[in-house]
Amino acid sequence: MSKTATVASMVRNAARSEEEFVGTMQTVFEEDDVERIADFFDRLNIPRGQGGDALANALPAVDGPATQRVTTWVDEARIAVGIQRFLDRHERKVKWHVSHPALDGAENMLLLVRTAMFVTNVRLRRIQSLLASDAPMTPQDWAIARDLMNRSFLTWRHFLQHLAADWIEAMLKVATREEIAAKLGSFYELIDREIRTVEEMRIAFEDRRLELTVLPEGFPPVRPPNYFGGDLLGKGPWKQYWMSLGGLAHRFRECAA
Repeated sequence: MSKTATVASMVRNAARSEEEFVGTMQTVFEEDDVERIADFFDRLNIPRGQGGDALANALPAVDGPATQRVTTWVDEARIAVGIQRFLDRHERKVKWHVSHPALDGAENMLLLVRTAMFVTNVRLRRIQSLLASDAPMTPQDWAIARDLMNRSFLTWRHFLQHLAADWIEAMLKVATREEIAAKLGSFYELIDREIRTVEEMRIAFEDRRLELTVLPEGFPPVRPPNYFGGDLLGKGPWKQYWMSLGGLAHRFRECAA
C-alpha cells in the first residue's frame, strides 16, 4: 500500500512546473478530501512558468474530478476558503509589483495573473457543476452559491485592475511604452479570452438560475432571487462590472500594442 503524499510535498511538486501544477491539482481533487483540498490551496504557490510568447497561452485546463466531482455547497464553501486565501496571498504579490515596478519583474507579474485566471476558471466550473444538480436548493445553499460567484468574479476584476491600470501606470514611470510592450507580448490576447470566458460563465449561471428552485423550510419553493444583499447579481452592478472590465482590457491592449 503506497503512502499518501503529504500536502506539503504536493505543494512542492506543484511549484516545479506548469505541467506538475495542473497534474498535482487534479490529483488533490481526485482524493475527494475537503480538508486536504482546502489546505493544499492555502499553501499553494504559482508554478515555475515559461517566459516569452508562451505566457500568452493559458495553462492546460483541468477536467474530471477537479471540476465535476463536487459534493455539497457546505463542502464547497470550505474548499473556497483555501482557494480565496491562495488568490488573496498572490494578489498581495501583485500589489508588490505595482509598488516596485521594474522590467525584470514583468514576467513574474504576468505569471501571477495567468495563474489567477486558471484558478478562477476552476472555481467557476465547480460552481457550475454544483448548480447542475436537480435537487432543490436550501436558502443556505443559495447564499453560499451567491457568495462564491461574487468572490470569483470580483477577485478576477481585482487582478485585472492591478495589472491593466495600477501596474501599467507604475511601469510607465520607469520604462518606455516600447519596452513595456516588448515584455507584454501578446498577453493581451489571453486577457481578452479570459473576459469572454468569464462572461460566458455569467450567462450560464443566469440561465441556470431561471431553472432553479429554492425550498425555504415551511414555505413553497421559489426561484432564487437575482439580487439582494448588495452583490453582483443585479443588472446595474453587472453593467458596471462589464464596463470596468472592457475599459481595463482596452487600456492594457493599448499599452501592449
